[in-house]
Amino acid sequence: MSYEKKMKDLMARLASMSPNPPPFPEEEVPLARRRAPRRSRPALVFAAAAALVVVLAVPLLLFRGGGEIDPLATTTTTSTVPVTSTTVSPSTTTVPAVETWTGVVFLYQEPENSNLTNPALVPVALTVDGPFAEDVDFSRAVSAALQAGESLPPGLRTAIPDDVIVQSTRVEGERVVADMNEAFLDGAGGLLADFTMLNQLVYTLTYGSDDGEVLFTVEGEPVTAFGGDGLDLSEPLDRETYLDDQQLQLHVINLTSPMLRQDDATYLVEGVANVFEATVSIEVLDGGGAVVHEAFTTATCGTGCWGEFSTSIEADLIVPGQSSIRVFTHSPRDGSVSEAITVPIPEGDAWQLTVAG
Repeated sequence: MSYEKKMKDLMARLASMSPNPPPFPEEEVPLARRRAPRRSRPALVFAAAAALVVVLAVPLLLFRGGGEIDPLATTTTTSTVPVTSTTVSPSTTTVPAVETWTGVVFLYQEPENSNLTNPALVPVALTVDGPFAEDVDFSRAVSAALQAGESLPPGLRTAIPDDVIVQSTRVEGERVVADMNEAFLDGAGGLLADFTMLNQLVYTLTYGSDDGEVLFTVEGEPVTAFGGDGLDLSEPLDRETYLDDQQLQLHVINLTSPMLRQDDATYLVEGVANVFEATVSIEVLDGGGAVVHEAFTTATCGTGCWGEFSTSIEADLIVPGQSSIRVFTHSPRDGSVSEAITVPIPEGDAWQLTVAG
């Protein structure tokens, strides 16, 4: 290369390395010009794009070579699902009807040798057979069981009229809102029957909840006049609502759990009582009514106050389907059996009922 050529190349390189001359003092550089980013050179942009293509192409080539993706190591996955067209013919299949419902409902019994006319509450485990015409929720099944009438276990009855229906239930914390049909407003035919009907519903709907309460509505509206005496039910009721009533609308002995065989090979007998000296007596009767076992327990309070009681009976003393358990108190006057309720023991885990849905 000649000397002249070398000098030209040197001058060109020096010129490219020299900064742009500053503006004249009176010239003001626009803000947009000062903040404008430097333009990338086309060659550099092309090189970067080519490098990115290479980086992305490598894993694709490796995958096509037979590698598998570990789903645990993949944070984002995009998959393509083939779209198919399917013609669905009209179906005549219906949702199967609910055939059975098993639960605990509270019935009542008129006590033997009683000085009162108040009925005793008795919970029983029932399996209700339909078939029911449509899907059965808890409220409909309770209605069916409480209205079973003559098919109920021996000696037990219900005060709830056949046309009274629990239309729906919803739970709000410890409160159950039970929406009833209009027939509910008529009551059960008398003040005592009305109280019994309410107690059956309240105890059934709050089973398993010590602090449960029930608010009754009819077609979603508060109930301000129930039964022949026009009882105001606009406030919720619980299991103690009628316990302290002067007329003792409940019996002096009421059971709170069904008498079923427990896992420890015993039958549980528990309830609430307001009896003389808090003493609750228990007998096991055979199929002929003869006493085969006697026991007693003490409630947590008695002689003018309500107390809880609980005891267990050995399962080998009971013949399912034949035996009964009688719960009573002794009269403070002469010691005779008084206020007795007798509960038959089912042959299986629950009493089987057949009720039209």
